[in-house]
Amino acid sequence: MPELIVENIIRLAVDTATFQLRPADGQPLHYKSGQFITLIFGHHNEELRRSYSISSSPDEPLLSITVKRVPNGELSRFLLSHTKPGDRWNVAEPTGKFVLDGNEDKNLFFFAAGSGITPVFAQLKYLLNRPGQSKLTLIYSNRNANGILFKDELQAMEEQHPDRLKVIHFLSDEARRLNNYVIEQLLRPSADKLDRMAFYLCGPFDYMRMVRLSLTYMGVAAEQIRKENFVVDTVAVSSFLPAFAPHKVQIIYKGETYNITAGENQSILQAALQNKINIPYSCRVGICSACSAICSSGKVQMTANEVITPADEAKGWVLTCTGYALDDDVVIRYE
Repeated sequence: MPELIVENIIRLAVDTATFQLRPADGQPLHYKSGQFITLIFGHHNEELRRSYSISSSPDEPLLSITVKRVPNGELSRFLLSHTKPGDRWNVAEPTGKFVLDGNEDKNLFFFAAGSGITPVFAQLKYLLNRPGQSKLTLIYSNRNANGILFKDELQAMEEQHPDRLKVIHFLSDEARRLNNYVIEQLLRPSADKLDRMAFYLCGPFDYMRMVRLSLTYMGVAAEQIRKENFVVDTVAVSSFLPAFAPHKVQIIYKGETYNITAGENQSILQAALQNKINIPYSCRVGICSACSAICSSGKVQMTANEVITPADEAKGWVLTCTGYALDDDVVIRYE
């Protein structure tokens, strides 16, 4: 399990800070722009995990996360109030599906709300640090101007790359709100090119649902849309589960092969943890992708999925936290 040392703390607002981190062992921690890391803390004799988007680009010398205090957010409050340079954090390896793979040369639209700008900011830095003709449009929603994170940096990026980057702000207190009609108007000039674009969404669940429905109505295919949930409790997950019979599961993780049995109504993640197999996870409700893996054999049913795209599913990706084995041939492989 990697250990990171807090090198520097940059206060962005009263309730938000960027933490610059370096590996304790001096070995670089590899990641892609748009991914996240999961912090692991001991709390009241229990393990507490929270995932935070990486706000730095892989081109930067230090990995950074940007944390905003959330209501009743025990860990975010602790990090912002008590963290100091030199502190050491245990983390899970960077992961996440909110990445640019295959889309670097396309024209991209980014929709972000509040601190949902964090992984998008990393992606913009990565793209603009490379030659290319792709056009990047950021549509960024906040309650007011004081809530705009990375405001000066975004303005500087837009001024340095006027032919590639356009930033459009929507502020609720100025009666500029993003809605279905506004999205349609923004995209209308590009209506004949939508099938050659990619769209990245990050923000509260209701916000992303509105944007996704608008894009779908305009004819954008599901595989063109990637979304990232940055708050764990934004999605209500039904407590109803169908009955899942016990099945054998093989897990291949870090070069080791484990043969276990997932009990009745037991997810693959629950079965793995019960058998002391420390596979990655965070939210446990199907919205963060920390537990995602390839199902290379057998059938798995996910009872909740807010992050794996149809294209990813076609390649075998599943969420083990909400994934249940449907037969005895299931093989789960971590890449």
